[in-house]
Amino acid sequence: MPKRYLIVLLLLLVFKPANAQKTDLQKLEDLKLRIKQATYYDSATVFSLGKQCIQLAKKLRKENEIGYVYQYYGSFNYYANNLDQAKKYYAKSISVGEKTKDYKLINSTKIRLNFLTLDQDVLEAEDGFKELLKDAKKGNYIENQLEIYNGFGIMFEARLMYDKATESYLQGLRIAEKHHQKFATGYLLNNLALLKLKAKKYKEAKKDLERALILATETNQSRLRLNVLNNLGLVTREIKDFKGSIVHYQQTVADAKKIGFPAGIVAAYINLSSSYLDNKQLTEASKSSDSALAIVKTYRDPLFLINTYLIRGLVSTEQKDFATAKRCIDSVDLFLKSYNDPNFRKELIGLQSKLASAQGNFKQAYELERKFSSLSDSIREVSNENEQMRLQTIYGKERLENALTDSKQRNKILRTKSELKSANYRFTFLVILSLFLLVLAAIYIYNVQKSRKIKSVFSQKLIEQIDEERSRISKDLHDDIGQSLAVVKSKLNLFSTGKITQLDGVDSEIGDILEQTRVLSHQLHPTALEKIGLERALNSIIEKTQSGTDMVCNFDFNIEGKEVDLETSSQIYRIIQECISNTIKHARASALKVSVERKNGELVVQYRDNGIGISDSQDKLGLGLLTIRERTAIIGGRLDLKTGTNKGISLTITV
Repeated sequence: MPKRYLIVLLLLLVFKPANAQKTDLQKLEDLKLRIKQATYYDSATVFSLGKQCIQLAKKLRKENEIGYVYQYYGSFNYYANNLDQAKKYYAKSISVGEKTKDYKLINSTKIRLNFLTLDQDVLEAEDGFKELLKDAKKGNYIENQLEIYNGFGIMFEARLMYDKATESYLQGLRIAEKHHQKFATGYLLNNLALLKLKAKKYKEAKKDLERALILATETNQSRLRLNVLNNLGLVTREIKDFKGSIVHYQQTVADAKKIGFPAGIVAAYINLSSSYLDNKQLTEASKSSDSALAIVKTYRDPLFLINTYLIRGLVSTEQKDFATAKRCIDSVDLFLKSYNDPNFRKELIGLQSKLASAQGNFKQAYELERKFSSLSDSIREVSNENEQMRLQTIYGKERLENALTDSKQRNKILRTKSELKSANYRFTFLVILSLFLLVLAAIYIYNVQKSRKIKSVFSQKLIEQIDEERSRISKDLHDDIGQSLAVVKSKLNLFSTGKITQLDGVDSEIGDILEQTRVLSHQLHPTALEKIGLERALNSIIEKTQSGTDMVCNFDFNIEGKEVDLETSSQIYRIIQECISNTIKHARASALKVSVERKNGELVVQYRDNGIGISDSQDKLGLGLLTIRERTAIIGGRLDLKTGTNKGISLTITV
């Protein structure tokens, strides 16, 4: 085999699978588009095509595409008002996106979920769209950004905020045009045109819709084309171009039939019949309304049934077919008993008035016309249509673009001023921050110095007390125990030298020395706490205080459950000892009370006397109180002191 033929054969083998894969990818995209086009109405088509799409996605190993199929299933159920089922499919779509790390799919599906939220809570939906827009911008998901701006527009329309709705649509439109997104440009132009239609800017609305129709046709978006054609019919009818509206509605009927959309066909026939009626083509109007009625009787949607019978009644009235008109009126009246709507009721009264007038019953027609006007005024008042119209499209595309062009130079100046102002703000902020930090530093230094001063005073007084205590102990040892021991020693020397023959009273004197030693030791460390516990130890010093003074002393002790540990008991004992000492020395009190109890799991110790108290001018940082504070801190307690001139003292410790 020649070498060149071998090379050609190898190239064919290489490119054939690649071409096949390319064909499958195109087939996958075509299937997705067909599913999207069918998600308004055709469940059989949706799920049949979806199954094929899933099989092809698995074959191509594009698992994320399965997530888009689930998204389409969710959208179908959303349009069918099966909201719970829609949420389940959307959840599946997000799960596939997380598994395949397709964050664009996740963002796209969450956008659709947020439209479900929009039906329930507008404010929550607004927050949802804002978060989704951040993610879409971060991932540069252009198509998702456009859907979100469209969602903002729909949301603001629902809240009658037409200026913000216009701004949202225009933001999306600029992005769509920049990135050549024809489909998105088409549906955003369509929504803008509807706002302009409400504002009675018919020429601008018609211009936008004609452009949207071209884009819908170019991109083969049959659903969008159907909506645009219908809206073009509305605009041309508003400007009294009835022949033009008939042409658009005829195209709408043809497109709705082509995609097999029953609700779209009925709506198109109703609108077509209205345009024929406006143009005095009664036979064609009658045929169109009959066509709509034939479909809607099987469709059984009350909204379409009422609309169809109303237009059929109007046509019959114009044709002087009063019997048919009366049957239509009765049918509408029957449906309104279960589907009561003031606007439909108003239209029914209008039809009844026209029928009465056509039959020559002018009195009844007059009464019905008055009723029609009254109901119209009531509806207008409730809906506040005048206020809604005032909030129309003040930010039209052309006006916005012109304003942006005219203000470029002004924006440069404003930007410069803004930068200077920002610099001034930053400088002012830094100055204020520096002053704030200086104040904080000054307060900190003051508190540190104050704390050091308090500690210094406490240390100095503590040293003085220690020296006084040592002096007292030395005096006790010298004057009492020392002298007693000297007397005993003298007696023992006399006995040993034979100058006396008996040691009378020596054992008693030695006992006194032992008692003096025990008292001194107890003052230095309350060993009774370890032996008899906190209650009996405190009771002992209270009894000694009462017996040694003329004060009335009271003691309450009531703790249950866990016993107080030795360290805590020791500190509490010393604190009460210090308090009693201060009362005896300074308070001139006639009574004192000590209580120890447990409240809400905490140990509460309270000491009170009825003495002269501590005035505001007196030093409340004396050594006694400083010692009490230190002892309280050691056991992790809280100290609360209440006192004043001639108000006694109330000291509470909570551990």
